Amino acid sequence: MNSSNLILLDIFSYSCMNCLRSLNYIMKIDKKYKKYGLKTIIVHPPEWEFEKSSKNILYAIKKYKIKTPIIMDRNKKIIKKLKINFWPAQILLKNKKVLYKHAGEGNYKELENLIFKNLELKAKKIFEKEPKYSRFPTIYAGTRKKGSIKKAGNKLKIGIIYKNGKWTQEDEFVKSIGSNNSLTILAKGRLVRFVAKSLTKKPIKVFIALNNKYVKKINIKKPQLYSILALKKNEPQKLTLTSAKNLAVYSFSFQ
Repeated sequence: MNSSNLILLDIFSYSCMNCLRSLNYIMKIDKKYKKYGLKTIIVHPPEWEFEKSSKNILYAIKKYKIKTPIIMDRNKKIIKKLKINFWPAQILLKNKKVLYKHAGEGNYKELENLIFKNLELKAKKIFEKEPKYSRFPTIYAGTRKKGSIKKAGNKLKIGIIYKNGKWTQEDEFVKSIGSNNSLTILAKGRLVRFVAKSLTKKPIKVFIALNNKYVKKINIKKPQLYSILALKKNEPQKLTLTSAKNLAVYSFSFQ
């Protein structure tokens, strides 16, 4: 690696919806400025144990059509050295000196301005103003991220996962251990996704209901971020997922 290059590090994990949303903007920056000397590198620390697998990461690279180099940071040594403990995040380097560091989504206009300045360009910029994006917090299911799991009741609160049937809460996920089990949340935003996987070699059918009305079914197999449903109303709505045993649910996220 030539230390005189302008290098953009994007801290990213493939099952993180915020990271995937942020990646769209980073790829726009990479596409425009790589011909002027910018080198973009993705650093992939694992949020979940399954994200340590090279096979899973390579599948995600193909799925999301990622063409920039990726460094697999399985033990998080790189991000610890960079003093990053939250992602997505971006770090801009020149001659091994940190010019810019930002954790979380946003600041794409500021990042582009700094790249523009250091490359001494006169071309038209990508971002005339800062892009808008939703800021809904993720709901986690496992004990490690303090997921709140309660028995299903009549009154629902945002941020809590309500269970019906036999579920066990593990370190990273909540696991279905019986048949015809369900999880219910108050969903918000326009798009609902969740991180899930089948704990067997076979796909698991998950049936989706919105406000107690059946909508669709999806098949869960590989550990990844799945789209559940697009919502027509931008207000909290009751979302219920019903499945057989051996479904693992890690988190719910909204856009």
